[in-house]
Order: sequence, then C-alpha cells, then structure tokens
Amino acid sequence: LREPELFIFALIIPVFFFVVQVGALGDIAQEAFHISSYSAFQLPISILFAAASTNGGNALVLDIANGYWDKLSVTPVRRSALVVGTLFGEMFAVLGYSLVLLVFGFIIGVRFVGNDLVGALELLGLTLLFGVGFAAVSIAVALATGSVRATQSTFIIFFPLLFLTPSALPRELMTGWFKTAVSLNPMTYVVEAARSFLGYGGGVLKGFLAAALFSALTFGLTALAFRRRVRMG
Repeated sequence: LREPELFIFALIIPVFFFVVQVGALGDIAQEAFHISSYSAFQLPISILFAAASTNGGNALVLDIANGYWDKLSVTPVRRSALVVGTLFGEMFAVLGYSLVLLVFGFIIGVRFVGNDLVGALELLGLTLLFGVGFAAVSIAVALATGSVRATQSTFIIFFPLLFLTPSALPRELMTGWFKTAVSLNPMTYVVEAARSFLGYGGGVLKGFLAAALFSALTFGLTALAFRRRVRMG
C-alpha cells in the first residue's frame, strides 16, 4: 500500500492484453471458435497474468544487496520469517490484483456459471495457489543469487508458459507440435480450470492439482535456496 505504483503497473499489462485480444478476436471468436463471450474466455488469462506480476523477490534481493538481510539475521527473529512474511505479502498482492480484475470483469458484463460469488471464490482460490507459487520463483532466485538483475528477469519465465497455453483459442482447435507442447505445459490445466468457472474449459481438479504441484516445486526450491543463504552466514 505504501508503493501504489507497483500495484498500478502490475495491472496495466494484463488489462492491455485483455483489451487487445478481445478487440482483435472478440467477433471472430463467436463465428470461428463458437465462443459466445470472448471477454469471459480471456478474463482468467488476465487474472493469472497479474498473479505472476508479483515482486516479492525484488524487495527481498534489495534487502540482501544492501545488507539489511544480514542485520535482521543477527536479531532474535526467526530467519524463516523473513521468507514466509514475504510470501504472505505476495499472497495479499495477488488477492488485490485478482479482485480488481474481477470487478473490471463484472463491469464489462462477465458472469460466472451458476452462483457468481461461488465462482469468483473458486477462481480466487486457484489464482492464489498459482500466484503464491509463482512468487516463490523470484524469492528462490533472490535467495540463491543475491542478484537484482537475475531476480528481475524471472518474470520472463512466465511468458513462454503463458503463450504455450490455450490462451487465444480452445485446445481442441489446435494442431501439430503446438498442441503437443500446450498439452505438456502444466499451466494449460490451470488456465482451463480457471475458465471452467466461466463456462469454458474444464478439468477443475486437474487445474488445482497442477497449481498445487507447481507451488510445491517452487516452495521446495525456495526452501533449498533459503538453507543455502543461511549457510552463507
């Protein structure tokens, strides 16, 4: 809350992509893809995009680089709290981004299948699970390298993961090597599960399982990087 500019910039890119995709393909999608509401089809992509815009690793690596981490490490505070606290902060950031985009979706007419409140809560749960797992990637890099540049570059990991998904059209319409690559990408199942709450896609359990396994992997990497940082003094 003390740095609203970070919050604003994290929302600009997802909203920009949403507006461009819907503006370019919205009418075509109804005819070619049989998607009645392309806005509802694309909203989960924007929410997941924003969830991957967390910057906890950036804040943590600055503490490491300027020596503040070392100062805290000699206090009675549990060292693990320095990482867990950062993850909780990122969780609330993801929640904030998602709520803003959900309100944006309601304003433009996007509605959930069945009960809107239940659908929104289910989508928020999936997004939080994925978003906190993604935040752990930058935190792990910050702990392992102590490099500001390396930590800031972790965001590029998300781009191939995002675009190797059915982000623009349903997976059943894809062909060739691209369809194979999309099927092997675990984020595909997160996207499809998120869309199922809006009447598109499916495989809710697969989506939650993929997000949970992804988060478990990134949490494990964070724990290893944390232990290495502690051993370094």
